[in-house]
Amino acid sequence: MLFKLLTTFSLASLSLAETLQHYPSTLHWDVYNAPPAPVYDPPNNYTLSPTTYTLIHGDHSAVLVDAPVNVETASGLADWIESTIPNKKLTHIYVTHGHGDHFFGIPVLQQRFPGVVAVATRRTIAHVAEQLTKEEFVDFWGAVFPNQIPAQNETIQALPLNGRFSLEGHLLQAVEVGQSDTYNTTVLHVPDLDLVVTGDAVYGECFQYLVETNTPELRAQWIAAIDKIEKLNPKFVVPSHKQASDGYGTEHFEKTRQYIRDWAKLIEIATSGEDLLQRITALYPQRVGDWILAISIEEVFPSGNDKLVKARDLFPTPPM
Repeated sequence: MLFKLLTTFSLASLSLAETLQHYPSTLHWDVYNAPPAPVYDPPNNYTLSPTTYTLIHGDHSAVLVDAPVNVETASGLADWIESTIPNKKLTHIYVTHGHGDHFFGIPVLQQRFPGVVAVATRRTIAHVAEQLTKEEFVDFWGAVFPNQIPAQNETIQALPLNGRFSLEGHLLQAVEVGQSDTYNTTVLHVPDLDLVVTGDAVYGECFQYLVETNTPELRAQWIAAIDKIEKLNPKFVVPSHKQASDGYGTEHFEKTRQYIRDWAKLIEIATSGEDLLQRITALYPQRVGDWILAISIEEVFPSGNDKLVKARDLFPTPPM
C-alpha cells in the first residue's frame, strides 16, 4: 500500500489561490445523500450511518467535500457528480478529518475524474496517516468492509496554514475546530453561500459517535467546537451524517449539543449496555446508525464482541 503525504502547498500544481479573483462566478452547492453501507459483523446486520457529500461548483469547476468508505458508494457518488455537473470539472476533494470513511474512496474518484486533487489541513493529514497503519486500515476497516475499500495510493496536499483556498473567485475556508467526534477536525466555510459543511463536528438525525469523546472534558470540547462553528453565522449547515429527509438548517447545532448532554446523563444512570441502548433509543427514536451506536455503547459497557472491542481499542482517547 502506497500512501504519500505532501505537506508543501503549491499554487501552480493545485490552482488554489489565496488571492481571490476580481470577478467571481456564480456559486452553487448540491448534496449527495449516500445510503447506509452494510458493516460486516455477523450475526449483527449493522450499517454505517448515512453520509452526505457536498459538491460546491461555479461556472466551470467544482470542489467535493469528503469521499466514501468503499468502492460501491464512491462509484455511486461519481455517477451523481457526472449527472449533476456534466459540463464542469471536479478539481479538488476537501477532506474534513482523518476518519477513513471520509477519504478511503478518493482513489475511485481520481480514476473517474483524472487530475482531481485531494486537499486537507496538516493536522487532518497527520490523522489520515494514522488511519492507514495496518492495525487500523487492514485489521479494523478491512474487517468490517471486507474487499470493499480501494487500495490507498492517493496524495493529499496540505492547504496553507490559514486554510484558505478559492473556487472561481469565491473563498473556501477550512476552519479547524479541534475535538468533535474525533480530534483535529475541521469544517469548510463558504461565506458567499452562507454555508458550512461540518464533517462529523455536527450531526443530523444519526446516532453520534462517542468512542473518542469519552470523558467530560472531551465532551465539553466537542460542545465548544459546535459553538465555534455556530459563530460563523451560516444559514445552511450540512452534517456529514444525516438522513435524506433532514434539512440544512442551523437547528443541527443545538440538536448535536443536546445529544452530547443527554448521552453524558444516560451513561451515569444506565446499568448495562442493553439498558443504555433502550434509554438512548427511547429518547431519540428517529435517529439511525446502529453500528455507530453499538460501538459507542461498547466504549461504556464492553460486551466482549471482538469487532466492537477492536473498534473501541483502535480509537483511544485522543492526544491532548
